[in-house]
Amino acid sequence: GIHSAIRAQMVPEEGPPIWGGAILWRATSRAAPFFGGGAMALAGHDSQRIVAYPIGPIDPGTGLAEINWIAERRTDPGQGWRKEDWNRAADINDFLPAFEDWRFDWLDVPALIRGAAEVFEYPMVDRDPLPRWTHGRVSLMGDAAHPTYPVGSNGASQAVVDARMIGASLLAHGVTPEALAAYEAEVRPVTTGVGLANRSSGPDAILQRVEDLCGGDFDDIEQVIPRADLAAHAARYKALAGFSVEALNARPRLIPQGARLG
Repeated sequence: GIHSAIRAQMVPEEGPPIWGGAILWRATSRAAPFFGGGAMALAGHDSQRIVAYPIGPIDPGTGLAEINWIAERRTDPGQGWRKEDWNRAADINDFLPAFEDWRFDWLDVPALIRGAAEVFEYPMVDRDPLPRWTHGRVSLMGDAAHPTYPVGSNGASQAVVDARMIGASLLAHGVTPEALAAYEAEVRPVTTGVGLANRSSGPDAILQRVEDLCGGDFDDIEQVIPRADLAAHAARYKALAGFSVEALNARPRLIPQGARLG
């Protein structure tokens, strides 16, 4: 992952991950779903925001669903932070006051936060893109190769893509250094672009644009920014990250069904 020992051997001078000042608090809570139960909600701006989306079905008895949520606040990166860790328990009083008045007719953010059984905290960090992942018969993949801000929903999914690309390269070139070189040539330019885009908030950058236009206070988003512009912004990131449903479904399988090495 982001603390890869192999990467540290390849680039011993790199140092710790880079922190830009954002802290994330993540948890799940049982809550009423919003916008039909299949939508992701994003609210806020570059300094403070909330992301929430369902990760389970609606309980017909209670009308509630399991909602995954991420609260984010930006602070002074000069003050430092503790080691990056997915498993550090957090106290909601460290951030809940900043969201206390975030109550919408479709989502009560303070209630969502209070509804979590446990909350985890970690700084949002990444690393600079590397000019090279592969050294002979060793290469990097996943967060060891391209750790990126988690704003585009492409962390674990990109590691899965990496694994499939490696598999396809091994089928094409055999278990050779050439297979790893081919994998890197295909994947590294794309993940470099995604990582740099995520430093600029990736798909969430539209939140700050709306904030700049109206201070975040509006009744109809069409009066602030046309929905066509919102769709175009989302489409650009999907194209960069390879998230287009149509393009993905039209692609042939990376690894033919039943394929085996050797």
